[in-house]
Amino acid sequence: MSEPARYDVIIAGAGPAGSTAGYLLSRAGLKVLIIDKSTFPRKKLCAGLITYKTVRLLERVFGETVDSLKEKGLINYESNGYELYCRDRLITGRTIDVPFRFIDRESYDHFLLNKAREAGASVIEGDGVGLRSLNILKSAVRTNSGKEYSADIIIGADGVNSRIRRSFLVDLFGREDWSGNLASAHEIFIRRESTGKQLEHPALFFDYVDWGYAWVFPNRERLKIGMCALKKKNKDDILSSFRTFLSEMKFNEMGEEKIHSYVLPYGSFLPTPVFRNVFLVGDAAGFADPLLGEGIYYAQRSAELASLAILDVMHDRRGQSKPLEALATAYINLLRQHIFTEFEYAGKIRKVIFTYLNMSRYFPLKILMGLLGDMPVETVHGIRSYKWMKKL
Repeated sequence: MSEPARYDVIIAGAGPAGSTAGYLLSRAGLKVLIIDKSTFPRKKLCAGLITYKTVRLLERVFGETVDSLKEKGLINYESNGYELYCRDRLITGRTIDVPFRFIDRESYDHFLLNKAREAGASVIEGDGVGLRSLNILKSAVRTNSGKEYSADIIIGADGVNSRIRRSFLVDLFGREDWSGNLASAHEIFIRRESTGKQLEHPALFFDYVDWGYAWVFPNRERLKIGMCALKKKNKDDILSSFRTFLSEMKFNEMGEEKIHSYVLPYGSFLPTPVFRNVFLVGDAAGFADPLLGEGIYYAQRSAELASLAILDVMHDRRGQSKPLEALATAYINLLRQHIFTEFEYAGKIRKVIFTYLNMSRYFPLKILMGLLGDMPVETVHGIRSYKWMKKL
């Protein structure tokens, strides 16, 4: 049998995390292969909200500004307002200086993959990594079609059901309660003109589910309407709760719309998402905001940090290779510095909101939001930290 094709880095998954890592590592001169089961552009369920910190990352990593993203049609809507509700009761509604922006994941993901390709990454589409196909001893992966590729580094950027992560039959990543911290999410898309409503700002709705919320996010041509909630905290069926929300909001009168369902990380982030030369990034490592479930930024940020760790370890300033054993330490230190503290404090805030404030139907939240002003939304945008809302 012939030896598998050899690369410096193989990346399983060509979403925002995989493409960001592929772009950075290829640009640095490494030989990179990205493998994905889908052919791009491909449909991807996602609320599609990007925060200020995501925009800063896109400028820092790819040199893309808000204006250039708009010119390319990647940002299709933005709003300087937001609203929070407890069912139909308004908790707060504010106008903010930094807008929320919305993208279409089909176009966004395709754009990022093309950036990685232009930087020199090789890409295989329509032939994903097979289940249990990681050979850690050979540092190789096998695709569904039976082709095998090997590399010095393997990155699992293949989503919440990561086949790279699941190739390990024992827990090597510290995932003590992985499944218990997954959220069930449901979403529909409705054309704006069919609603007859003036819905110009993103809105969140509490009290329809436990440990979760519903949302209505406006885009240029349609509304993205969804609900997510921690599965282990809800005795009632979350899909039934979503249908109740749609009925009370009169969205079920817009005609029969298909409900799309998926699973997302919601506090299940892995404390040690690297083993030897195998990295996990994005949803594969559970990297999503434990409070609001924001995943796009943390997918790309974790990919950026993984890339920095890889480049630092493989080629230090003197051009000498460092041992691969240093990979875990470098990556985890960066995660602790830039991501884990945010997750830990976001999780504490989530516990307060969904354990205590919901008992009084979120009335204290109305008082808190009035006292704190723009600080909470600045925290979501990454202008402030979840740790006591300190300005960054």
